[in-house]
Amino acid sequence: MDNITHSEAPSNLAWLAYWARRGLPILQSSREQLLAALRRADRLNPSDLADIVLKDPLLTAQALRYINQRQKSSMAADVTTINGIVMLMGVAPFIEHFARLPVLEEVLQSHPRTIARIHKYIADSRFCAKMAREFGGERYDAHLDEIFVSALFSRLPEILELLAKDSDPSAPHGRDQAHTLLAAWSLPQSLGALLAKTGDVLPRQALQHATLKLANLLDRGWWQPDVADCLHSMADILNTSVDDVWQRTNRLMLQYARNEQQKQGWPAARWLPMIPGEWPVPVVAAPLVAPVPAPTPEVTKDILAERMQALHLAGTQGAPANQIMTLAVKALAEGLGMRRILFALLVAGENAIKARFAHGIEAGDPARQLHIKLDEPHLLTRLMLKQQSIWFNPSNAANLEPMLPVGFRSQVGNEDFCAMSIFVGDKAVGIIYADRQGGDSLADGHYQHFKQIGLLTSRALSHHPAQK
Repeated sequence: MDNITHSEAPSNLAWLAYWARRGLPILQSSREQLLAALRRADRLNPSDLADIVLKDPLLTAQALRYINQRQKSSMAADVTTINGIVMLMGVAPFIEHFARLPVLEEVLQSHPRTIARIHKYIADSRFCAKMAREFGGERYDAHLDEIFVSALFSRLPEILELLAKDSDPSAPHGRDQAHTLLAAWSLPQSLGALLAKTGDVLPRQALQHATLKLANLLDRGWWQPDVADCLHSMADILNTSVDDVWQRTNRLMLQYARNEQQKQGWPAARWLPMIPGEWPVPVVAAPLVAPVPAPTPEVTKDILAERMQALHLAGTQGAPANQIMTLAVKALAEGLGMRRILFALLVAGENAIKARFAHGIEAGDPARQLHIKLDEPHLLTRLMLKQQSIWFNPSNAANLEPMLPVGFRSQVGNEDFCAMSIFVGDKAVGIIYADRQGGDSLADGHYQHFKQIGLLTSRALSHHPAQK
């Protein structure tokens, strides 16, 4: 089988030499699981540890490199399984050694797109490995671990090419084939032979090649002509029907989509509901009369939703108060079209509220000097008792006007307005005031969204670490 280890094309010797001596990083999730396993190392079996390692082709490759490149006697056998490595090293020493490896997400922290692409390749590799083990079992293969691990390594060249490109500018360009890379790492020949496509191909290798090709094709859609060719090849090797192979493939696709955490990209099962061919263009009947253009909505829903989402996220991330206030102003101004916005906050040591943040209000406007005492009962005093809001408009002006504090109208003007108290936890901290001076009148939709923004602002301020 010597001829199997040679590639048809000339090898990229510089690339192979670079990776022959260079260590590999591991996934952040792998390190976290290894460290968690270390706390119960005395109760772990080698198979428990293997389940963690075999989810990460980079960690699996590094472990096999480490054990097979060690000095060994002529009687020592090649190690092709993670179980075998753990039994040779011991559970705790294995974890302590490999948990110290660099982490992929830290090495490429300034290249999120590259991390996403590598995660997608790793997800593809795991799907390939599960399919290969399933159909290898149908052949009653005596070494299913080899089948699984070689399939897990099938996308390593692409992963390493991306890793080198953004982590080491001096790295050689391009890549080589997977079986050549495994040979350069001194990994057992049986692993590389399952990926090589030269020489006399045995049924074991032919099934592996067809399965890996099928798994990669399914990521682009099951209706491609090459998919049928792979199914026929696999059916011939397994001495079964094409329909049986396809039904098993469907089940594997669905199991993987349900059980595997999809960190990046979509599983191949996403294509199963699709029908091949071109989609028909819907027939649209000609209108009897020219359509009347719809009026432009007053509130731009997309912008409003974006601003409110930003405000919500700032709260969950513990953003500082000034950033939360800025995002609240953007939601009111850009999302609701409010022209004048004022935050009046409680003055420490004084039972009063005073203007602190203003938007759309001229420097000399009296509203910027708003200062209202809370000693006497009036509308703003009531607002500060619990989180609540008002919409002052012509329909309720006769009832609410007498309840406004003295001097309020002379400072903010005679516009219709919305106001709401802001609470941090159960403590009142101030009032939001907003109007549309010189613009269209406020409607009920504006008022409802105004209340939502006020509630989001209170929650965001309550989430700030200083409040805890």
